[in-house]
Amino acid sequence: MSKPRSAFTTLDWLSLALLWLFTLTVLLGFGTFGLNPNLLAEYPDAAGFYGFAFIIFSRGHVILAAVVLLLLLIPRVKLKWLPPLIIASVISLGMELLGTKTGFPFSGYEYTSLMGYKVLNLVPVLIPISWFMMAFPAYVLARHISTVPVIQWIIASFLLTAWDLTLDPAMSELTNYWVWYNQGPYYGMPLVNLLGWFGTGILIMVGFHYSGTGKMADKIPPSIMEFYYFTVIVLSLGMTLLAGYWLAVILTLGVIGGLRIVLSNKIQL
Repeated sequence: MSKPRSAFTTLDWLSLALLWLFTLTVLLGFGTFGLNPNLLAEYPDAAGFYGFAFIIFSRGHVILAAVVLLLLLIPRVKLKWLPPLIIASVISLGMELLGTKTGFPFSGYEYTSLMGYKVLNLVPVLIPISWFMMAFPAYVLARHISTVPVIQWIIASFLLTAWDLTLDPAMSELTNYWVWYNQGPYYGMPLVNLLGWFGTGILIMVGFHYSGTGKMADKIPPSIMEFYYFTVIVLSLGMTLLAGYWLAVILTLGVIGGLRIVLSNKIQL
């Protein structure tokens, strides 16, 4: 009897391995110099490189993760990922512009210059791309957990929001890629931000549903999207782990563990 064919191709493994290598390199730098800035004074040559890397690595991670996602999608669905990319980007950019301008629905905040060029001098152009690169895997996974559209939207939005449990502490508390005007109880983040994420996620998932993205999403093996979802989270999860932000680590691992249990046991909601 022949062994069952793996859902992963050689290209999948190579692209995901590259993202892992990049992520581990970033974590090594953060764990060495980011958490121990006194070392930069002892190694002047490293200080110059770290300052440059601090800017490049954050942008590079978003770009590389997005490229890897496309490498996972294109062989399976060709260019059918373009409509959901546009939907996720337009909705997230609109909500981010509203948020940075008015404080609704995330609470008051602003992006620093570390993430690069900003749309209307408010939202870095890479931010909408990052929404898509996690919203789409979340949607694929949700469709394998439930056949009921509303439940799919809720699950997918929850998985998307769960990313922020480590992303925000890593990028606004441990580093300063964005800053909050009013400090909140969750590592400086206002809790209403999670509601903003969830609401934005719902809008994106509804957009996916009514644009017919579901048929395309069902062609993507859930095991691939689950592994990709975890791979992207590893960066912020690793940063919070190194910094000892245990609540963020435990909550995120709880979500990942719950997702693994549901998918492996083919639990339907």
